[in-house]
Amino acid sequence: MRTGSVTAALTVVLAVGGTGLPAELPFGATTAAAAVIEPVTITSDRYPDDKQWYDGAGEYGSFTFDAGSADAVRYTYDFTDQARGEVTPSAPGGPVTVRFMPERAGLYRLSVKAYDRAGYTVGTGSSSFWVSSGRAPQAAWPLGDPEGSEHAEGTGSTPSATAGPGVTFGRPGHGWNTGTAAALDGTSGAYLDAQGSALDTHKAFAVGAWVYLPERPSRSMTVVSQNGSDGPGFALGYDDEAGAWAFRASPAGGTPLSWAVSGGAAPRQSWIHLLGVYDAELGSLRLYVNGRLVREDVQRGRAVATGAGDLQIGRGASASGYSGHLRGTVADVRAYDRVVPAPEAEELGVAKPHQVAYWPLESATGGVAPDMDPKRTDEPAGVGLSLRGGASIYTTPDPGCDPGTDPDCMVDPNAHALRGNGHLALDGTTAYADRAAGLLGPEESFSITARARLSSRDADENQTVLSLSGHSTQAVVVRYSASTRRWELAVTSRDDSGATVSTARDTAVLPSAAGSGDHLALVYDATTREVRLYVNGQLAGAETEWANSWDLSTTRLDVGRSETASGSGDHFSGAVDEVRVFQGALDADAVQGVSLLPSGSSASEPGDPRTGVTPRGSDT
Repeated sequence: MRTGSVTAALTVVLAVGGTGLPAELPFGATTAAAAVIEPVTITSDRYPDDKQWYDGAGEYGSFTFDAGSADAVRYTYDFTDQARGEVTPSAPGGPVTVRFMPERAGLYRLSVKAYDRAGYTVGTGSSSFWVSSGRAPQAAWPLGDPEGSEHAEGTGSTPSATAGPGVTFGRPGHGWNTGTAAALDGTSGAYLDAQGSALDTHKAFAVGAWVYLPERPSRSMTVVSQNGSDGPGFALGYDDEAGAWAFRASPAGGTPLSWAVSGGAAPRQSWIHLLGVYDAELGSLRLYVNGRLVREDVQRGRAVATGAGDLQIGRGASASGYSGHLRGTVADVRAYDRVVPAPEAEELGVAKPHQVAYWPLESATGGVAPDMDPKRTDEPAGVGLSLRGGASIYTTPDPGCDPGTDPDCMVDPNAHALRGNGHLALDGTTAYADRAAGLLGPEESFSITARARLSSRDADENQTVLSLSGHSTQAVVVRYSASTRRWELAVTSRDDSGATVSTARDTAVLPSAAGSGDHLALVYDATTREVRLYVNGQLAGAETEWANSWDLSTTRLDVGRSETASGSGDHFSGAVDEVRVFQGALDADAVQGVSLLPSGSSASEPGDPRTGVTPRGSDT
């Protein structure tokens, strides 16, 4: 038997053969040898075909196929063209049962065919069923309790969790929601005890939380665990030996917490979502970091030991007592008594990037182009881009007529600003603009976008559009490469003139020297250490791993040049416009959307309208 899962609900209507219709024939067979097609009866214990909605995504159901023909020796099945397989009955004409777990809410369609020994179709059947969203968590603690609380209130019927003396409530929460979180100081009093079990770990379960580390961890720490008879039934947290996040479980009859999956970096001062999932049907452990599957281990038939002890936040049990006390901030702890499928895991863990600076470069006052990002109430006023070395704001000249109403009004497109009415004009020798350090977090994910147009793409020198500069070198550079005549990015491992440099180059687009230029987007994911360059919304080979040990909060944003300890160079000759900085890693769709934004506008974000929003960081 093969068990599958579905990742999308399609609405393909599958034809069903009726009694007495001839089967399709194997190659070379004659119609005289054809079998008769009988209906295949399909029944399900959880998802019957009765036009009702049933729970739900993340829940397995059984489907039994029973052919009307005694000659049926093999069945094939297809769940909405996403999960398919083949199964054999124990005796000809006998029924078979398969297990299936839908991953999304929606309409599913199942088609089945039965075959005889000669390979002829002897039966067909189909079924349609409706699946609702995944069931709510079995237990959850938002940890948004007011400062001074002694307990963390649970949602619904979830009992409260008692806080140890090392817990402080009322700290800034994750992302840009309006809630708060609980800070744990790493001492023996850093814990919240639910004083009861939340999950039966012998069955399918999942556990997740948001966590913020004030510093890079130097020891193992537990975010969520549940006690068992000999140590935890599971533990979710940071594993110092692996140097990564980890989800560990105690296998039945095995060494406690010996079954583990790990992966994903643990950057400091950055909110990370962790989700561990145990699928009892597949015998698999999965770990998601910020909604991305970083590791899965499938051991069919392997089960997790029953851990019916108390659920713990911020520590884990061992034979000698509690250990792994967390130094960090935690929010939104959830425990599910089901599988959390991949689409739901992604939705739970993805914090939407937030624009923190925007320079439309339409004007400058006193040599400073203002930051026009629509700030939220928790954010300080924006810092402008300072124009240096003869840099200026070019504005589109008035043609003296209206091209929209006068068909004879001709305007040279290269006389236009790249976006809006202005752009930054750079001469390729001394001109540039910069913004002082302090815009980015020390190790957080970030994205920087801009539009650039070269004066000439036949230039024989490298030309820098954007760079993050330190004391001795640049952390990252986006530039025109004269040797390849392509856009490229370069990253250095540390702020040292002898640091390792990695490059990635766009292989598809010849840089533009006309019209609106090219939209460039630099995207860094701190949990995977991947850095990507998109050109006009497309990623074309410009991706590399960044062995990053920088404190990005100390880097300055330079527009139009590179600078090292030995001096500046690679000045840009042409126009740069629409410079934006985001906290978080933009995905491909978001990059495409940003590239199309008109001047003066910003994409909508979670938390808009921008009032009553908590700070992006948190200290412990």
